[in-house]
Amino acid sequence: MTADYDAAVKDHLVDLLELQEELVALIEMRAEVNHLLIVNVAVSAVHQGNGYGRALLAHAEDLARSLGMDEVRLYTNGCFTENLKLYERVGYRVDREETSHLGITVYMSKRL
Repeated sequence: MTADYDAAVKDHLVDLLELQEELVALIEMRAEVNHLLIVNVAVSAVHQGNGYGRALLAHAEDLARSLGMDEVRLYTNGCFTENLKLYERVGYRVDREETSHLGITVYMSKRL
């Protein structure tokens, strides 16, 4: 992992989901000119399947609306098929796919 988390916390919107003082999930977002970009959604392995990812996606959509934006975008690794299925179930559509030495990146968006 090469992410600079110090910069991410400083430059992006990061919201945490805690249950009884335990970090369960987080979402990292960046406001762009005409959309909100979801940079990262992570749910602890032991808490997956409980709807926390969906709740964070809904939170991002609410935030986008509050900022006057009508679109949310995200990207993910094409190998994460369960994530792709979730995004599609909650209304995201595939905009494009790009192949690189890292694999396939799938870019998705949702109009609000």
